[in-house]
Amino acid sequence: MSKSVVVRIPPWLSEEEVKEVIEAVLARLGGRVDVAEVREMLGIRSEELTEDIEVYDVGELRRREKGRLS
Repeated sequence: MSKSVVVRIPPWLSEEEVKEVIEAVLARLGGRVDVAEVREMLGIRSEELTEDIEVYDVGELRRREKGRLS
C-alpha cells in the first residue's frame, strides 16, 4: 500500500514546483509500483485474473497443421 506524507511548503515555493520535484524523484526511482496496489487502483479482483484455456491434443494439432501446410 501507499504511504502518506505531509509536507509543509515555504511561502516562496509554489505547490506546483514541489509536485514537479516529487514526481521527478519518483520517476528516478523507476516508477516502481506494487502489483497489488495497481490492481486495487484499477478495481481488479483476484478471480478476474484467471483465464480458461482450451486443452489440445498435441498429436492431433500437429496432424491438422501438417495437412493445412501441405
